[in-house]
Amino acid sequence: MSRRSAKSPVRRYHDRVAGRYDASYEDAYWKWHDALTWDSIKPFLPREQASPVLDLGCGTGKWAMRLLASGYPVTCVDVSGAMVEQARRKIEAARLDKRAAYFQTDLCDLSAVPDGAFGLALALGEPLGCVEAPATALKQIRAKLRPGGVLIATLDNRLAAIDYYLERGDLSELTAFLRSGRTHWLTRDPGEQFEIWTFTPGQAARLFTRAGFEIVERIGKTVLPMRYYRSMLEDPATRRTLSSLERRLRREPTAVGRAPHIQIAARRPVE
Repeated sequence: MSRRSAKSPVRRYHDRVAGRYDASYEDAYWKWHDALTWDSIKPFLPREQASPVLDLGCGTGKWAMRLLASGYPVTCVDVSGAMVEQARRKIEAARLDKRAAYFQTDLCDLSAVPDGAFGLALALGEPLGCVEAPATALKQIRAKLRPGGVLIATLDNRLAAIDYYLERGDLSELTAFLRSGRTHWLTRDPGEQFEIWTFTPGQAARLFTRAGFEIVERIGKTVLPMRYYRSMLEDPATRRTLSSLERRLRREPTAVGRAPHIQIAARRPVE
């Protein structure tokens, strides 16, 4: 079971929205975003399809289903029991459940998940930013990977939130945010406003190295702010051009600071 109680805001929020979560991510922007994400995952897929993959913060099973359909055994983990159940239903409906396992737990307590078993772990959708102690979660994840195994994770970019605080006009609030990196999920119900950790690109890299990982890749997601220009992505030719530009820009080290999210691929060293 999770260290977080059933009344935890992060769990309460995700339990409530689980049934309609997918509907929020079905427009042209998210299809473009997800295609780019899958492109960034593919180079790190284990060579052996028997190598298990760990999907952390699995949500409703978007990436788990792609991995299962590609032939990999997948273990789905989420703090929200409702999210895990949604993932289970979708995976069973697709008849992919023979290679799937499920755990409802917090990323800071992965004791139920086998150690040293996974060639790849995903933590997409910023689940590391929602835990009480990201450094603790990373050490837990590292223990679940095989030597040489890779974690691909996304984090909220602290620099991208500066405009939000400036628009509020409260410099003391901005100063406190930049010092701590803590903000909260902007949901209407105050009881569901869970805290989020944010990081600068440099801080994100140090977080991983201090947890015993070797950084393999660090990219911005997405450098092009297409969530504000969704209509441009409706045209296939324009979408292809923007995808090409994004792939080029996101590998420019200085461009990571422009993106709302930071994606890091990090390896557990072979000892």
